[in-house]
Amino acid sequence: MLDPCRGSALDTPVAASLAAIHPADDAALAALRSLVNAAPLPMAVFGEDGACLVANRGFVVASAGQQRGADLPGTRHAPFSPDGVRHWTLATMQPGDGESPALQLVDAAVNSLPIIFNAKDLHSRYLYMNRYQAALYGVTPDSAVGQTAAEMLGPSYGSYTRAIDAEVIRSARPSAFFEETYAGADQVMRHWMTSKVPLIGPDGAVWGVATVALDITERKQLEERLREARDQAESGSRAKSRFLAAMSHELRTPLNAVIGFAELMQQEALGPLGSQDYIEYAGHILTSGMALLEMITNLLDFARVEAGTLELRYTDVELIRLLRSATAGAQSGVMVQRDPPVAVSLDLPTGHLPIRGDEGRLRQVFGGLIGNALKFTPAGGQVTVRLRAVPGGAEIIITDTGIGMSPDELKHVFEPFWQADSGLSRVRGGAGIGLRLARELVALHGGSVELASHKGQGTQITVLLPAEPQPPGT
Repeated sequence: MLDPCRGSALDTPVAASLAAIHPADDAALAALRSLVNAAPLPMAVFGEDGACLVANRGFVVASAGQQRGADLPGTRHAPFSPDGVRHWTLATMQPGDGESPALQLVDAAVNSLPIIFNAKDLHSRYLYMNRYQAALYGVTPDSAVGQTAAEMLGPSYGSYTRAIDAEVIRSARPSAFFEETYAGADQVMRHWMTSKVPLIGPDGAVWGVATVALDITERKQLEERLREARDQAESGSRAKSRFLAAMSHELRTPLNAVIGFAELMQQEALGPLGSQDYIEYAGHILTSGMALLEMITNLLDFARVEAGTLELRYTDVELIRLLRSATAGAQSGVMVQRDPPVAVSLDLPTGHLPIRGDEGRLRQVFGGLIGNALKFTPAGGQVTVRLRAVPGGAEIIITDTGIGMSPDELKHVFEPFWQADSGLSRVRGGAGIGLRLARELVALHGGSVELASHKGQGTQITVLLPAEPQPPGT
């Protein structure tokens, strides 16, 4: 017989280094042996003297080629314990009070852990039950022998578990670990992670089934609490999105009136204002109103994206023309003029570069990204917009020589409402959602936005757009 702790013939099925086991000898020991052999992790059981009593194939493979360690005087441990190997060291293997070493082995192993462990015959009658399970069922290990689960927990659970037993016996294969829920004698519902293993005799015939189950009630309760917390967070997020959408709508209506009247006054559409200063003031009102309207529009769009209600209208879009227009709009929208001004250069291919997309949303994306580059670039700096065709679409790179960001700031750059320039002393406006909104709008087209930056050295944003829209999940 192969000694599983020393064996080198790894192609030979692992066998216990105990005498051949028959159900009439000790059902519990047979159940333990079957479970060890079927364990998904390397597992072995050792005696006090360090002898390996039963091990599975995984233990043999994990132990192959390792040098056996020297036993230290006065210690009780396995001769070797490879990392990841689960093993028990038993206190004694000497018979006492009429008990066999085999039964002592089982009692020491299966009664030392808070797990359900039992062995049944072909009719699902208990041949062995450990003390942990017996206490849950309100019986003793001895009184459980000969009974069925139906007699202890009722016919509903009894028929359910017997059907699983029957399938394991029929297939002669261990079941996968599965979750189940039932109450013991105390009527407390508990969740279990359970597996069943066929008990096979020396003649190769299945004569019973063994069960091992771990109480996962606390884990399931934690999962439920996490699920409730997630649902509450999602509910709060939806409420926030509805609030942003409602407030954005309410703010846009009076703001449009302010912008309209400011434009009429600046143009002196109804006659002269009487002072050149009034025309300048009207221009400031108009510029500020347009900037506020853009921020409110972005908030409304962000709320729609978060709520999943933003719809795109796809048309044929000429990227070269769109980028020229977006750049010009971003330049005219810069509120703070710098001296010397920030230089803007376009590196665009000749000819045409069409894609399918929502032209208005793409104009919003690039207008915002180029506007950001201008806003964070000091006087005399440079902003460059490059466009080139790539396989399957187009790549747009926006580079600036602005203030840049540190590695810690880059971690937060796509978080909504986060701003590197924050606090009461901040000199640059905005709600802190431009980059996040741009990324979401590009993602709705099936594209991506990547950002690279170094503090004091500027920022580079790369946008990849597919030639045909590819919404997420397709």
